[in-house]
Amino acid sequence: MQLMIYINLESPLILPVNYNHILQAVIYQGIGKASDFGNFMHEEGYYLGQRQYKMFQFSQLSGKYSIKNNQIVFRNQVSFEVRSLDSVFLRLLGESFWRYGITFGSQKYGDIQMELYDYTVEDNELLIRMKSPITVYSTEEETGRTYYFDPEESLFYQSINGNFFRKYQAYYGVPPISDIQMNLCDNKVPRKIVTKYKGIYITGWLGTYKISGKRKYLDFLYQTGLGAKNSQGFGMFSIL
Repeated sequence: MQLMIYINLESPLILPVNYNHILQAVIYQGIGKASDFGNFMHEEGYYLGQRQYKMFQFSQLSGKYSIKNNQIVFRNQVSFEVRSLDSVFLRLLGESFWRYGITFGSQKYGDIQMELYDYTVEDNELLIRMKSPITVYSTEEETGRTYYFDPEESLFYQSINGNFFRKYQAYYGVPPISDIQMNLCDNKVPRKIVTKYKGIYITGWLGTYKISGKRKYLDFLYQTGLGAKNSQGFGMFSIL
């Protein structure tokens, strides 16, 4: 399920250019005001071993903007999208935004429109474009050093598939029975994005890709996101 949020700005919205953690906080604050369900989404989520998955994702902010002194300024309207497998989560979030408005730090906005959709993937092969960067990585246990894979490496796609398997099993309790396949489209050079999230630099990639697999698996990824760190603003895609 998908929730589109449109905010009419009574005053300019000024954010750091790396604002993922702020938009994530908007969502957690919204669901926290709605019910105790917010505590589950923030503190718990779905586990597979030591890995934790929140099963929601959000897009980047969309709207006319300017950038100055490492800040991004929106002046008229901004919009963003939140997706989740859990319809209750999105309905409670929408009700909270409608009742309490949306607060970015000390900036509160109450002129909000929302649209709730229940789009599902009905194909087993898709041409997709990333709406937010996709990131997959490996961390060395001894050194703690993190290596981010890029779309020119086969491990990039292997890691995406492995993440899908773990995330699916964490939510449903059983693993998928087949892989997904994903490839970079010919002559479509991906764009590298480096984002700072709470002091940590994260490398991700935009771009256009082909992805195939069982319809229900592609729908699962459409709702939850590709790759890692979906609840931090990574891995959302649109279907072309």
